[in-house]
Amino acid sequence: MLNRVLSISIIAILFLLSLQGAWLVRIIENEETKFKNEVEIILKDAINKELNSRLKSLTQNNNFSVTIYKNAPQKGLASNTKVQTLDVSKVTQTYTKVTLEEALQEAYKNDFPLNLDTLSSIFTRSLAKAEKATNYKLAYISSNTTKIIESKNTNTTIFFLNSSFDTTIPLTVSKDLSIKATIFYPRSVFKGDLLSILILSLVLTIFILFSIIMQTRMLYKQVSLAKLKENITHFLTHELRSPLQSSITNLEVGQMADSKTAPYFLEKTKEQLYFLNGLIENILDINKFEKRQSSLKKELFDINAAIEPHIARHNVDAKKTVTISTDITPGSEMFYGDKLHISNAIGNLIDNAIKYSNDPVNIIVSAKEDKRFYNISVEDNGIGIPKDEQSKVFEKFYRVNKREHSQKGKGFGLGLTYVMWVVKAHKGKISLTSEVGTGSKFTLSLIKNEHGKENTARG
Repeated sequence: MLNRVLSISIIAILFLLSLQGAWLVRIIENEETKFKNEVEIILKDAINKELNSRLKSLTQNNNFSVTIYKNAPQKGLASNTKVQTLDVSKVTQTYTKVTLEEALQEAYKNDFPLNLDTLSSIFTRSLAKAEKATNYKLAYISSNTTKIIESKNTNTTIFFLNSSFDTTIPLTVSKDLSIKATIFYPRSVFKGDLLSILILSLVLTIFILFSIIMQTRMLYKQVSLAKLKENITHFLTHELRSPLQSSITNLEVGQMADSKTAPYFLEKTKEQLYFLNGLIENILDINKFEKRQSSLKKELFDINAAIEPHIARHNVDAKKTVTISTDITPGSEMFYGDKLHISNAIGNLIDNAIKYSNDPVNIIVSAKEDKRFYNISVEDNGIGIPKDEQSKVFEKFYRVNKREHSQKGKGFGLGLTYVMWVVKAHKGKISLTSEVGTGSKFTLSLIKNEHGKENTARG
């Protein structure tokens, strides 16, 4: 149920983000269109200004005039006036659609053509005056040549994937001359209300992403708690019920038995009760570690002293052929830490190695140190742990669900949790490498502390 709620929530939030993204894209597209239309108007105005500058120069210095006619003779012109004529009837456009500028560009195209440098200078000033300064490239295209000039403004930054647009403006009525402009979108597009909207949208997006992460973590914790609750219920109904029922049965039989057989049933009851007591002690120890209430009694001790009792115990009372060997790097025998808890952690790992291994059992306990950590490893030739289970084996009450693990022995899913908290209490870390059918290797990397400044389980 929680997984479904999490999935629906993520889908809903991603849908909202998609809507917001589409809205922002539409706003940016509108700004692009507005900028493009305004710049095209400015460019056309700059072309007309360049034409006017030529007209002014020609009328002042060359006594030059242009006559536009439609099948009419020229009359009344001074003899000393140079005349450029244009017969509108020969162009493809109708007279009413021929602008004066197009007609003049047609008239002047051979003797006094457009000056691209002058046009660029006028265009740059016009863009700056309109507060739309940007980079651009202008190309003057004719039937036999193409001249190109680029702006030298380098203070603008391209923000869009489609960072520029092209526009072509024909100069003459015959359209054999034209100006092709490539205009880049400037930083100035992001200003005013649009800049505020983009900033607020960015903040909102970050907040939504943060909310997704927090909600995912919260729901993951809820799922973990639900699984923990399920494991505890399973644990109480199955694992505790068996020893309790066995103890009750043994007591009832012991009451009815004669004096010779009664001690046997009492001993069995005692074993079950000790078993339950040990379980309770483990749970209490783990809770103390979790609440940072368990203090460590640190001392400098020989690691062999923490390992040898477990070797002796399994050599005396072992249902399998068990070989436990040690590999202690010379000079690394001494470690400063809580001897009891470290010894118990090693014992838990050895017990698990024996429980989940076939006969014979080969275990190697090694210890070595580097500059920062004191590394204790327990390696076995057991049945191994599947990859998808390895990250979960340290969780409280968790047990591998594979049939082979269930058949090898019963447990409460607390041993590795205890080992993890012992490692954390020593400000260390634990790692696991395992292959199914090959074996497992647990490594406890404990922070070295030779001065004894740390004496609590804060971690």
